[in-house]
Amino acid sequence: MKKILISTLIVIIIAAWLHVLKIIIGGLIIGGVFYPPIGYDKMKSIFDKDYELLVTVTSYFVNSGYENVYIPDTMADGETSIDGTYVEIEDVKIVETINTLMKKKKYSVIGKEGNTIYFQRWSNLDNGHGIAYSIDGNEPLLMFLTRLEPLPKPHWYYYETDFNEWKRPTGNSNAPAVTRALAPLPAF
Repeated sequence: MKKILISTLIVIIIAAWLHVLKIIIGGLIIGGVFYPPIGYDKMKSIFDKDYELLVTVTSYFVNSGYENVYIPDTMADGETSIDGTYVEIEDVKIVETINTLMKKKKYSVIGKEGNTIYFQRWSNLDNGHGIAYSIDGNEPLLMFLTRLEPLPKPHWYYYETDFNEWKRPTGNSNAPAVTRALAPLPAF
């Protein structure tokens, strides 16, 4: 009886420590310790490798007439949110290209906002890094944009979004003009 109680106690202690360890590792992953952000140089290399796939998807959405598109990597194959409504993409080549970008190339979101089509490659709770295409040739406009750098091809940019940095007062003269131009968030 005593051995069973000791064994049960040991199992409970091990389970509790495993749970604590899982929480700590999860926090480190979300915080970017095990999954560090992708900087400009690395993203430029990714851009060069993925260029044809990015152009295929960009061309489709430029010519689609859709104003706002949101495709997270968790969405079913061929499904997208367009202007808040779930729509199935019927073009098989586009579905396959999006699947390749999401599943093999590890993009987490593909979207279109106004003049910008973006391909998010890294994110955590408040930040995102990726590649953006400007449809009209002006600087891309993305929510919470804090950094924007041109890539080697016209209209293509490396971008970073950071909610916490974006919401700070915009006294930073080094912040991109697009960041300073956005209105502050309403008070809650």
